[in-house]
Amino acid sequence: MSEIVEWAKNYSMVFFLMTILTTAAAKKEYRKYIQLFVEIILVITLLNPLLGLMGKSEDLFEKISYDSFWQGLEGMKMDQDKIDFLDEGQYIAYYEGAIETDVKLLAENSGYAVTDVAVILNEKYEVDYMELEVAKQELEPVIIGTLEKKENSEITALKEKVAKYYQIDTSQISIRN
Repeated sequence: MSEIVEWAKNYSMVFFLMTILTTAAAKKEYRKYIQLFVEIILVITLLNPLLGLMGKSEDLFEKISYDSFWQGLEGMKMDQDKIDFLDEGQYIAYYEGAIETDVKLLAENSGYAVTDVAVILNEKYEVDYMELEVAKQELEPVIIGTLEKKENSEITALKEKVAKYYQIDTSQISIRN
């Protein structure tokens, strides 16, 4: 009997505090969220003796902490997968692919169609070597004797543009047409 009286006192106290919390809500828009929270707390308080009859309430908290442990373990496994992703060089390969796409756009904006791109990064994620195979996008009239010089100067200009953009030496870049 004393347990029922103790439970009634506890429930009454929680109900009183939650009623004050609901009434003291600053804005009307927040009252429905606070009321939902209050109802959840009241249901948990109301069901606490029933949980005690089925098993100790500590068992419930132990089960909750057990589930939390497994969720934490799964989170650690996901973190380990991310670390493995970085360790296996997949991150470097992804970054190389992103730079290849960027270089391709840079060459296309300069009037070249890129047929092949290869970028090699070092362990510090800096461009170690870059190789492009390009073809002129537009057809220009052919002038005998000066076409090769014009193409070489355009390729050199593209090479310098890429080198300036990535802040690397032109010797680290190979462009074939």
